[in-house]
Amino acid sequence: MLEPWNNRSILQPPINTAACKNFEFKILKNICNTIIHVLSKQSPLHKESSIFSRFLYKFDKKFRNDIGYRYFKKVNVALRSYLRLPLIKDVHSFMDALPITNETTLAPTKQMLEYVLIRLMTFCKLMYRVTLCSKQAAVFYLNRIKRGESHWMCLMPFALLSRVWSMAFVLLQHSCNWYNQLYPTLNKLEYKGLKFLPDQYSLPSDLEDWIDMKYLNNAGRFQWSQKFITNFDSIVDEDDEEGLYENILKFVDNINKKTKDVEPDTQLLLPKQDVYTKIVPKQNNNDQGEAISRESFKSFMANLPPALTNPSVNIVRQDHCIKNVCDQDSLNEFIENEETYRNTSHEDKSLTSHLTFMQWQALKNSLLKLNCSFMNKNKVEMKVQIIWKEKCLEYM
Repeated sequence: MLEPWNNRSILQPPINTAACKNFEFKILKNICNTIIHVLSKQSPLHKESSIFSRFLYKFDKKFRNDIGYRYFKKVNVALRSYLRLPLIKDVHSFMDALPITNETTLAPTKQMLEYVLIRLMTFCKLMYRVTLCSKQAAVFYLNRIKRGESHWMCLMPFALLSRVWSMAFVLLQHSCNWYNQLYPTLNKLEYKGLKFLPDQYSLPSDLEDWIDMKYLNNAGRFQWSQKFITNFDSIVDEDDEEGLYENILKFVDNINKKTKDVEPDTQLLLPKQDVYTKIVPKQNNNDQGEAISRESFKSFMANLPPALTNPSVNIVRQDHCIKNVCDQDSLNEFIENEETYRNTSHEDKSLTSHLTFMQWQALKNSLLKLNCSFMNKNKVEMKVQIIWKEKCLEYM
């Protein structure tokens, strides 16, 4: 048999009132108003829940064998169960049965408050499930990020889990606090009609002990690979405030000295070679030349080959190129030239000679649809390059 907090088909007790004496309804109203106020402003959590479902739909095949992804799916199941829980509606119905003033002696029955407490236990258990599974899943994704294994794909679920964990943990603490405030008023109300809970079942007095909050803090601890523990008590003297700065500097100097002593000197020692210097005597190479006639010099210069001169470097611009398209006029000129080259025998100049007639028509229509007059130069070049890549280069 399922416990009442785990039973989705549990029926709400009938709305009824019973006589009650020496009871202040103002405290009970404040607690109910707080519950409604907090739960009605959970749109960020609802938004994260929708992102959860979309992420699962998109990356189900990529992470299907990952252990962290299995915990990720458990978080999504718990969030969907939370969205189906009508806790605000149940608290509203209980609050409507409360009297307006303390003068009346009629109060809601004990069965109605037990039902609200059962719903709070269900809500608390769901938030506990979300926080626990999100923390366990985040450990796996964090290990992947530290290893550098698909770190970009793991950053998105890790950030999503962190946001959901923070909001669910706050709601978990709120629900435990609400339950502990409502439970003492249970003995002040009276039964009317059949009992709501089974005979052998009793509500816990403290919800934090029942849900074991201590285990939540110990589950899925984050362990970093680099840890350095420093005892500052032996370094800094609390009484000597003037020497605090000097003590810290001395501590840093000691650490630097220790690291220098530990690190070995890794120097590349090359073998020494004997260097021999040979003295070359200086020779007198002053050639005085030979006297020749002017006519022989002219005939000698005429028989020499022409001198080679370096041509000036000219920037050659290819006229018929898709990269030259930057506005509407250049686009129309490019299409006309390409059409001419395709229809004539200049196949070496045509850039779309490998395309069929229908493929060329599709490319031409896509280029003509661009309204280049209302776009700047960079945007025109970017759009033309995208169309050219999709409908021309991919067919090569």
